[in-house]
Amino acid sequence: MPEIGTTAVVVALPDAAPLLDAAWRIDPALVRRGVPAHVSLLYPFVPEAALTGEDEKGVRSLAAGFPVAELVLGELVAESGFVAVSVPELQPLVDAFRAQWPELRPYGGRFGARPAAHVTVAMGADDPTASARVRAAVGSLLPLCARAAAVQVVVLTEEGWRPRFTAPLGGSDGR
Repeated sequence: MPEIGTTAVVVALPDAAPLLDAAWRIDPALVRRGVPAHVSLLYPFVPEAALTGEDEKGVRSLAAGFPVAELVLGELVAESGFVAVSVPELQPLVDAFRAQWPELRPYGGRFGARPAAHVTVAMGADDPTASARVRAAVGSLLPLCARAAAVQVVVLTEEGWRPRFTAPLGGSDGR
């Protein structure tokens, strides 16, 4: 369980919310409520207490260098207890953030040095029946179109994950 003050760099994908809703209807315990559909670019990021203006400048600069992206979410990924949808179009953005902060190991190294860009739909789906139901429900919604317009640094507070700041992709206004 992450500690209060843990941060992450994410791309929120509100258009992908139906995927999480489908899993939640099967078993609410499988979905992290309060955490919207997103692709993690770098988790964990610099702890909130250590974030600097240079970190913010780096996030904003990297985000500005990538265009707003129209995505087609189409590939379901299922591993033991885990259901996700891959987002390969965002892999270059993920790789750029990991290269900018090479000292930060994605997910603490649990999934290797280069975990693929994805939207996590369900975690803890260890029951094969529940996992199969989630895969079927989510699969029936694919392909799904989504728009990536901005990068956010989010921080874990006592009330849950909250945005710290937003950096538009392509230097746009995020619309």
